[in-house]
Amino acid sequence: MIAMRKLSILSLATLLLAGAASAQYKPRKTTPPPSTPQQMNATTPAAEPSLDKAKRIKRDEAIRLSDAGKAVFVDVRSEDTFKRGHIKGALSIPFSQLALRLRELPPNKMVITYCACPAEHTAALAVLGLNAHKMANTAALIGGWDEWVAAGEPTETGK
Repeated sequence: MIAMRKLSILSLATLLLAGAASAQYKPRKTTPPPSTPQQMNATTPAAEPSLDKAKRIKRDEAIRLSDAGKAVFVDVRSEDTFKRGHIKGALSIPFSQLALRLRELPPNKMVITYCACPAEHTAALAVLGLNAHKMANTAALIGGWDEWVAAGEPTETGK
């Protein structure tokens, strides 16, 4: 009987604390663009700026710039995924590491990010993060990895 009463009191206290905590919750109205590596890597919806603001680039234009030595492809997927297959000559810089590895990006070339997300989600987030770090010459590859492969463009494995 005493154990049952303690359990009831504990349950009631838990409900009261949860209710009090949720009553204090105030949703954020605006989210500033990412300015630190920690903010750049945040993937919660409240932390994401509008993906519509990320510049996109078509595959033919990206190939033309890369072939002319004016652009570099950056695969923002995981290292394991990169090793299984990636755009030939691409750099592997997973999105979670991008802010910490900015120095690896060539300063005088366009950085073309790609992923395998619908609507270039992670690649677009990478573009916005790079823009916040004062890198304006960036774009997300429209269609990303999946469309690249479907079009029969050059790929490689390993590295």
